[in-house]
Parts: sequence; structure tokens; C-alpha cells
Amino acid sequence: MDILPQYIHSLEWAGEPLPTAFTYPFRYEPHPLCRKAAALVQSHLEEMSITEPKMFGVLVVSDDSESAKGQLYFLAAYSGQLDGSYDYPWFVPPVFDYLDPNGYFMQEQARIVSLSEQLAQLNESEELKALNSELVLLVSERNEAISVAKNRYEEGRTQRNALRAQTGLSQEQQANLVLESQRERADIMRAKQKHKDEIAQLEEKIRAHECRVKSLVTQRKERSESLQEWLFHRFRLLNQDGECKDVVLIFKEEGRRIIPSGTGECCAPKLLQAAYSLHLKPLCMAEFWWNPLQESDNRSHLTYYPSCHQKCRPLLRFMLRGLTVESSPALHYDKVNSPMRMIWEDEYLAIVEKPAGMLSQPGRSDQRNLFDECLNRWPDIEGQVIVHRLDQDTSGIMVVGKTSRAHHFLRKLFESREVEKEYVALVEGEVSMKDGLISLPLAPDVENSPRQKVDYKVGVEAVTEYRVLGTELVDGKLLTRVLFRPLTGRTHQLRVHAASRLGLDSPIYGDRLYGHLADRLYLHATSLSFIHPFTHERMRWEVPPPF
Repeated sequence: MDILPQYIHSLEWAGEPLPTAFTYPFRYEPHPLCRKAAALVQSHLEEMSITEPKMFGVLVVSDDSESAKGQLYFLAAYSGQLDGSYDYPWFVPPVFDYLDPNGYFMQEQARIVSLSEQLAQLNESEELKALNSELVLLVSERNEAISVAKNRYEEGRTQRNALRAQTGLSQEQQANLVLESQRERADIMRAKQKHKDEIAQLEEKIRAHECRVKSLVTQRKERSESLQEWLFHRFRLLNQDGECKDVVLIFKEEGRRIIPSGTGECCAPKLLQAAYSLHLKPLCMAEFWWNPLQESDNRSHLTYYPSCHQKCRPLLRFMLRGLTVESSPALHYDKVNSPMRMIWEDEYLAIVEKPAGMLSQPGRSDQRNLFDECLNRWPDIEGQVIVHRLDQDTSGIMVVGKTSRAHHFLRKLFESREVEKEYVALVEGEVSMKDGLISLPLAPDVENSPRQKVDYKVGVEAVTEYRVLGTELVDGKLLTRVLFRPLTGRTHQLRVHAASRLGLDSPIYGDRLYGHLADRLYLHATSLSFIHPFTHERMRWEVPPPF
């Protein structure tokens, strides 16, 4: 290239050989080239005094043209906008820039904002408040009049019935009682008609107001959806094979009906789009979280993270076509080299040790799982068998029910929190507090499934006791051995409580979702204790961790 765009940065490299396959973006260990590029980006962010929490990415590329002869460069990107702007020429441009104030998107968005303002004015208008106040007053007066008339009628009827029970009433007296009843009934009917016309007029005015509001809501919704679809059609993405498709078509071909807002604005699509546009060859990629003020809890400053699933997975499946992509370096986690091990059993239940890598329940693939292992061992076993679960990457002790009745009672023990569980883990670094209680509510991280996140708004209670057992060196890394006692049973509870800065701020070693890769996830369910549902004995089993 004769003239380099400002977002192409030279990268000197005299280290190990270049990668032979491109990064698998959903599970990876950053290549040293990416780490070097990321360090340069981080230095630049410090110079810019950027403190906004944001995902940043780097893409190392080569220029294989005859004149460049494999010159290495790196590109940098940020997710979405930075401080509400795309005006950062050091970083790659967006796939589609919709922030032009004179462009269709911003003008249509302004019209949609105007509709929202009109709605707010209608809903908060003094005229509407006055109409509602007057209606409430008139309805209240009418209801009060009806109540008074009905009470008078009930009291009169009681008295009339008492009189009729007496003997010797003349025909005139009986006729007067009937007339009195008719007058009181008429009073009720008149009370019901009180303010009828005024109330009807007020209700008509309020209905007209509500119709205007409904019309604006419908108009805003339709225009917003239309604008969003218009925008997604403008995000036209490239791949190594020279294909070009917009986001709408890509999601449609993936069988996805709903396109999340912000799709196409994450780091990975922006980086690959820039590389393909300049005919550069992608070599490796990585994304890291930038948050020097540590205001966010669910991601750690400078930690590398995989691309998101909800927005990026369909796009990257398309954009990586034509590239040789590495197999996930973490797939060895999924290999099961040891069988389920029997610890104890009777006619009702069994205590087993699940190896790391084995699923608790059958999955979509034919991977080995504990359910099938149990069926192979006990062909006559009844019911669902699996009472509780361990993550695939977690090893350790589990209880299974050998009969439907046993399964039912064991499930009740878990649901009522009458089962005591202990786990042993090795976590990264040194834990300052030697024991304590972690209470952080958890919720699914929808955009990054299967990750969970701390969420005080919609999260469910998750509580863990812990005690530090000591520190040790593993592969030259300082790790802390911790005993966990989960008091609740949420998905990924121990993994998030360990990694969160509001928890231990120390991810479990080898946690591919919340920490860093290793040869395995260093988390082991070490003991179970509960009252046997049939013998009523308190029982406890313990299996030491294999690490």
C-alpha cells in the first residue's frame, strides 16, 4: 500500500513462527502477536486518558502483495461507539457510519425522538390531568349518591318487611309501602344517572386523548423497527472468499429471526471488515476489556474475552469463510480419559465421582455423559437418575437415584437445601481474606451464553461460604487453594463468585469462561452430606481432588 490509513499500524516481529490458522474467536488463548499489539493499544488508551468501560480488539494482518512481501500490521477497534463518537481515526472505521447528522438514520431517529417527546407531553399534559381529576370527582359523587340511595332503600325495606309481618294492615297502608319502595328504587336509578352526560363527555375526551397516544405509540414502534431493519441492511459484511452479505440475510440463513440491537458494531466484525476491505490477510485476533477505574464487576480490566454469541456468532461464521480457522484450544477440556468411579451404593442410591469433561446429562452430541454411564452400570435403573449437576469441566462427587422414588426424595433434599456440599478449587493469585461469605445475585449473561453475571436488578440469590486452605505454585503460577461451601445452587455460582471483583477477584485456574485456560478447570466437588431418605441416617462421603 502506498498510503496507509491512520488505523493501520506496523508491527515488528522476530519471535516465534506466525500462526498457521486464524483464531477461533469463541474460545482462544491470545497469540503472542496479539498480546504485543494489545499492549500497544493499551499504551495508546492510557495516552488518550480513556476511562470509559469498553471492549477493545486487535487483529494482526499481513500484506501479502508482491511489493509488501508479508509485512505485518495490526488493526485496533472498539465495540460500538467511543464516547458517543466514531471520530477516532487511530481505530478502524465502523462497518457502516450512521452518525452523520445529515444522513437518513440520524434524521429519522430525530423524528422518532420527536414522537417520544409528543407522547411525554400528552401523558403529562395539564389538560389530561384536569380531565381525569374532574372525572374522578364526578364518578365519586355519583357513587356516593348511589351508596346513600341504596342504604336508604335497604333500611326502608327492613322496616317495610317488619310492618308487613304485622297483622291488620289496611290496603291503603300496604299500597303506601309499595309506593315508598318504588320511590326509593327510583332514587337509586336517579343516583345512577347523576352526572351521566358530564361523565360521558369527559370519558369521550379521555378516549380521544388515549387514541392519540396509541396512534403515536404505534407510529413510533413501526418507525423504530423500520429504521432498525434499514440499518441492518446497510451493514454489508465481507469474508475471505469475496462474498458480501448484509446482517439481515446472514441472520436469516442462520435461522435467527431476531437481530439484537448493536449487531455488527462489536470489535471482531469491524476488524475483519477493515482487513478484507484493504485486501489484508487476517492472522490472529484477540479482544480485551478496558476499565481502568474498575467500575464494572462482570468483566476484569485487561482480561481477554471471547467474541459474544448473540450478536457476533452468526456474523463471524460468515466472515471467517475462506480462512483456515484453528480448532478451539480448549477442546481438550471436553475429552474424558477416565470413567465414572463408584464410591458407595445401596438399593436406593449411589455415590459416584464424575471425571472432568463428562456431561451430567446427555447433550446434543454423542459426548459421554453420566446418565448413560449409570444406565450401562445399572440396566434396570428407573426414572431420571440424575438428581443434581456438575458443570462439564468440573470433576467430583455426585449422588444418583436408582429408583424413581429415590430420585423424588433426593430432589426434595436439594430443593430444600438439606444437602451439604463442599468444593475445592485452585484460584489465580493470592486471596487476601482467609474466609468469608460471598452473596452476589446471578443472572444469565444473555449476549454471552453460557456465561452468568452478577446482576442486582434481576439476579437470583446466590450465597457461598469459603475458607482459604493455603497457597502453592503450579507451572510457575501462584495459586490459592480454597474450600467452597455453596449455600445455594446457581449455575456457575462458584466460578462467578471466585472471578467477580466483588467476590474473591480471583478466577478459578483453568476457567475458560471467567479466567484463563489451563490443562483443566481446577474445581472439584469434594464432599456430600445428607440424611438418607430411607434409612434416615446422616451420611457423608468425601473424594479428595485430583490436583
